[in-house]
Amino acid sequence: MNTLRSRTQKGTVRWPWIALLILGTVAVPRGSARGQSVAGRGVAARLNTPATGIQLFARAVLPAGGGMVQAELDTAGAANMLGAAGLTSIVTGQVDPALVSVTATAEAADVDILNGLITAKSVLALATSYANGTSAWSEADGSTLLSLVIAGIAYPDGAPAPNTRVELPGVGYAVLNEQIARGDGLQSAGLTVNMIHVYLLDPVSGAAAGEIVVGAATSTATL
Repeated sequence: MNTLRSRTQKGTVRWPWIALLILGTVAVPRGSARGQSVAGRGVAARLNTPATGIQLFARAVLPAGGGMVQAELDTAGAANMLGAAGLTSIVTGQVDPALVSVTATAEAADVDILNGLITAKSVLALATSYANGTSAWSEADGSTLLSLVIAGIAYPDGAPAPNTRVELPGVGYAVLNEQIARGDGLQSAGLTVNMIHVYLLDPVSGAAAGEIVVGAATSTATL
């Protein structure tokens, strides 16, 4: 008798909840179905070579909850590799029920890469990502290179076409306005912009031998 009563009581509690779920009268918290998140990073310059190791200059990383973060450095340099001044990275993120947005910037002035092989008066990378729950997108509007000269060839001011490749014989190659997109375009979007990305190659084997990046900005938004 006690066993039967116990089973009956359990069934009495269970079935109304199942019925309510079927009828749609029990609301599942929205947060459990999808989450809001922001992520962003700015690095004014980055070195990664056997001679220098990994060096990050003026690096700013957005906190998980959003807000604003900034990093500044008067000068940065590594012998025969990189020289730059006025390095600044700023990342901002906003999380609202209807819109999530992130903007990351990274800039440097008086840039000199590989003893004058590449020079620029100003480098600015800008990456912005948005998500509103039904669509998500990113853009690099505002990214700029000023007074860029590569191997004696001057380039127009502004932003080169995305992922413009320039060969550097005996050194490797450079990618200007390098853009790497992520996300599904519905609930998430992300973008990395590297305004000057030099890929160093071994002159004999052609194997990767390091990299130099000036102006790196990354943004990611999810809703």
